[in-house]
Amino acid sequence: MFNKKKELQAHSKFFNVAIISKIEISDEQYEKWTDEVMDTAGNVGSTTWMMREDWDAEQVKMLERRFPDVRLNETFFIVNEIISDDIQREVKELEKRHPWKKFFNMIPLTDYIDAEDRAVLNAAKTLACTNDLFEVKRFLLEQGSQENEN
Repeated sequence: MFNKKKELQAHSKFFNVAIISKIEISDEQYEKWTDEVMDTAGNVGSTTWMMREDWDAEQVKMLERRFPDVRLNETFFIVNEIISDDIQREVKELEKRHPWKKFFNMIPLTDYIDAEDRAVLNAAKTLACTNDLFEVKRFLLEQGSQENEN
């Protein structure tokens, strides 16, 4: 799984764009898509790439129910708002499950990254899901313009 983050600017809302595929994608393709979405509206805080089979099956089923027109057997994109309270809650839950590891500062960084991913990639909170990168960019632009109006 690849993650790419950028420094957050003065936006009040930031989004994660996840690229989920059934097959491996090249680093160059991931970088190209990441650059495209991060340059769209300035409101993308991170991108994630993962194989569909590595993602929680319940999350995939939830997307199938919520977005029936999206072909989830092909590469697709989801957009979720990055909500720091959700991330903090997930991290606290992780630390609660492993109090001794927390006490001795032995929880691996990968476990913290997984907790952040669980919070950010929650299919119940997915705002957009599509097979079309242009649709993702349009959604991000709309979100950015709505923020500028407020």
